[in-house]
Amino acid sequence: MERSRQAEICEKIARKAVVPKGKTMSDVILAFRRAKGKKRYRLPLLVKIRDRGKIEDIDSDMQLFYMNVESGSDRLIIYLHGGAYVEEMLPFHWLMLDKITARVDSTFIIPDYPLAPYSDFRECYEKMRIFYEKVLKYYPDRKIIFMGDSAGGGLALGLNMYFHRLGLRTADRLILMSPWVDLVMDNPEIKNYLKVDPTLKYDDLSVEALYWANGEDLHDYRLSPIYGDMEGLKDVTLFTGTHEFFYPDIVKFAKILEDKGIKTRLHVGEGLNHVYPAFPIPEAEEAIKTMCDIIDET
Repeated sequence: MERSRQAEICEKIARKAVVPKGKTMSDVILAFRRAKGKKRYRLPLLVKIRDRGKIEDIDSDMQLFYMNVESGSDRLIIYLHGGAYVEEMLPFHWLMLDKITARVDSTFIIPDYPLAPYSDFRECYEKMRIFYEKVLKYYPDRKIIFMGDSAGGGLALGLNMYFHRLGLRTADRLILMSPWVDLVMDNPEIKNYLKVDPTLKYDDLSVEALYWANGEDLHDYRLSPIYGDMEGLKDVTLFTGTHEFFYPDIVKFAKILEDKGIKTRLHVGEGLNHVYPAFPIPEAEEAIKTMCDIIDET
């Protein structure tokens, strides 16, 4: 099936991203983060969404955004955003969440989890543990779904394996878009996708991975869930496009899950890009419908 004209246009626009001469996108993002300091994230004012929800401060470094707070459903969805562990939530995250929350009757919690370069995975895991234990306490009877994109998808996988090791109840389902499952990025098949990927840059991600790991071996399952034991994962849905270089690792990861006997659904967007369900394209609408159907059957 050929991709839509809108998908072609989005890819062309993505290829035109401009960075200062002699700089990489990673340089630009990290410089922005350092200039901003540890100021609190604020919801983009110009982004028009149906439910701006409620905000709860966990501590000085972490806050929670709620959507569909008044839902009477027995489901709770925790959404972890992407951004290579250095970027905060972008407008496209909120626009996609607006579409999803309008279609499903479930409360959503979006943690503004700690990011590099001011934090690393260790601090993030500790804060997410505290948050998740409170979730289990306040919502003991809710079915729990983790959703996430890119780095957030990798984080969702690592956290659930970590929670299992701690003896905590893990998510009933995970729905993940283009999850970053391997920060080592040494899969030889990756080289076949570098040129067709308009957004992900190998050199940028290599730098950002080291900031997030902060000295830890990148093979640690909390950084690269593809090296984990998969214990605690029950039902995993994966979305990926063939025009992203995470594609080979996500396909490999899906096979690992299946071999472990874990219910796995892999949705491949032919000719589509990284986190394509967030794009303003027809294929994204189809993916969102699929995600909403999976949520409704939970």
